[in-house]
Amino acid sequence: QKRQGENMIPNEFPSLRYTTLQFGKYEDNFVGEDLELQFETVDSKQGNAEKEVPKGKRRINRRDAARAVAEALTRPELQGQKVEVWTDQMN
Repeated sequence: QKRQGENMIPNEFPSLRYTTLQFGKYEDNFVGEDLELQFETVDSKQGNAEKEVPKGKRRINRRDAARAVAEALTRPELQGQKVEVWTDQMN
């Protein structure tokens, strides 16, 4: 049920261009700001990403999440994709 909204745009409005962003856990206190954004395409068949960084260890600052949204709007290679986004990982 949590990911039900991800299918709404492509199914209900197929003429729209979109990118679905799945963010790492928000951490404003322990994750620095202005870190390099990590984008990873999610394999739609398996529902998980290819890299070996476990989802539970991925973190992002809220301001970097806003920056990721703006960047996703300008990167044509992300259109029509589900993408996981994070800036830091917990050890």
